[in-house]
Amino acid sequence: MRSTSSPLRLFFSMAASILPFAISLAPLYATSIHPELFESHITNPNMIHEISKFRSGAGHDFSYDASFAYAGEYFGATDATEPDSSMKHYFAPYASTKGDQATVPVYAPLDGVITRVTEETHPDDGALVNKRIELTSGDDSSYTVVLFHVNLADRYPQILNDWPVEAWPAHQSDDSSYDTIYVSAGDLLGYADMRLSYDFDVAVLQEVSSTEKYWVSLFDLMPDSLFTPYENRGATRAAMSLSKDQRLANPVTWWDGRNDDDWVTLSQVPEGSSLELLAVGLLILQVLMGRVAFRL
Repeated sequence: MRSTSSPLRLFFSMAASILPFAISLAPLYATSIHPELFESHITNPNMIHEISKFRSGAGHDFSYDASFAYAGEYFGATDATEPDSSMKHYFAPYASTKGDQATVPVYAPLDGVITRVTEETHPDDGALVNKRIELTSGDDSSYTVVLFHVNLADRYPQILNDWPVEAWPAHQSDDSSYDTIYVSAGDLLGYADMRLSYDFDVAVLQEVSSTEKYWVSLFDLMPDSLFTPYENRGATRAAMSLSKDQRLANPVTWWDGRNDDDWVTLSQVPEGSSLELLAVGLLILQVLMGRVAFRL
């Protein structure tokens, strides 16, 4: 039997001691472990019926578009190896919360700054206008959260840093009248526009360099404390995303159609609990006072 002080054992002991440090120095790529930047829910989880998976076939292709760039600046992911898929999450509220743009709240999930606001119109009715918001993390500026189809509160800019006209013919000038672009986790940004929509969507862009950008799942930035409400309703972290290999093996052929495998359907929220009603009441009070992040 070899001695416990053998060179091989010594090597493994040294490797174990320096591995965490080596990992901390490694560059971030699409396969790396992401920091838990989220400190608040994006919306009230109890209002959500189902959520589309990362790399799903829900909605439209949202994977890679190198043509959406100007003067060397890329406005989306640059990873051309990704198969056609939707690399964001659609949040579908319960039917009882739909029909307006003042019911389903949208919160800042992290501390940061609003770096872009552009205008969106509903594909079925051009008169229905809402906002697309880019929120860059204050703790790690390589991550930007993109919130789609939001009725943005007036205190924030209604147009900011719109894409250049060369890349976006609908370019608009910056809003010159607003209170702030800085947000804290849990700040109410506005409400999801659910006037004619089944869902609203959220994406996260990770910028490794100006020419290397990846879409990542928002659930990779969410700590267990925020995932618990989804877990309590039957969701698992593994179920929230499809791997690149899974998508390559099963290409999307059903765009504009429904595939139940694209969605994680949450179990019904228990009703009539006095404890739940008390918790909701306290959270509403906190939001109205503008004090803390929305947490369930």
